[in-house]
Order: sequence, then structure tokens, then C-alpha cells
Amino acid sequence: MSRRFAAPLTAVDTVDIADTPGGARVEAVKRIAGEDPYLVGHYPDFTIYPGVFTLESVHQAIRHWATERHGPGAVAELATITSISFAAPLVPGDTLRIGCDLTEHDDTPATVRAKVRCHRGDGALSARMTLELRIDRRDGDDHA
Repeated sequence: MSRRFAAPLTAVDTVDIADTPGGARVEAVKRIAGEDPYLVGHYPDFTIYPGVFTLESVHQAIRHWATERHGPGAVAELATITSISFAAPLVPGDTLRIGCDLTEHDDTPATVRAKVRCHRGDGALSARMTLELRIDRRDGDDHA
């Protein structure tokens, strides 16, 4: 069975969405807990939240927006990673703060561009990325 997201990883704790001219602003928070089972072995002597999980946190935040904006059957599928860079590690006890500026395009299929900056709770930049996502409006569950 294929999945559209990294279940059962809950990669965001809270998501706030605000409309902006031409798109939306999505802000999300993920608290990094050392006891989370997916952190075991990342790395044994210096546990960090992997960069791919930061990407998954961003993706899940945008999925929340897609569901709110386009309805319960909508899914934001990652199409392109235009750019991505990681600047500071996230370790247990840190809080990942995600800020996504979304710009919708009325293509067929519909697409959205996400300009993203992620910060740790201390304000340090942890990652930045630019993504393109397809908005799939078909009905069905998230585990198809």
C-alpha cells in the first residue's frame, strides 16, 4: 500500500492559516521530543531531527491548508523541491517553527508554490526551502 504522507509520523503539533493576497500564510509548530521513536539512531551520540522530517513537517502543514482551502478530499502532493538548505540542527527540546508563504496557480492540475523558512525556538534559522505542490481534489482517504 502506498501512502501520500509519512504515517504515522505526526510532524506538526499546531497549524495556523491566514489568507493573503494571492495565496495564504501557513504557520506551524513541531516540538522535538527525544522519546519519539523515530529519533532512535539519529544519531546515537547526538540526536537530531532529520532534515527529511523537517520537509515532512512542512508538507503536513501545507496538507492542512489544502484540506481547509479545498475541502476534505484535497491533498497537496509534493511535485518539485526547487531549493532546500539546512542551517542549524534541531535537537530534542527544540521547537520547530514553520512559516510558509503560499501562492496558488490556477493550472490544471492546480499548483501552489511554497516559500518556506523554518526556525528553532531560539530564533535561529534551521531550514529554508521552495517547493511546488499539486493540489489533488479527488475524493478518497489519506492512505490511498
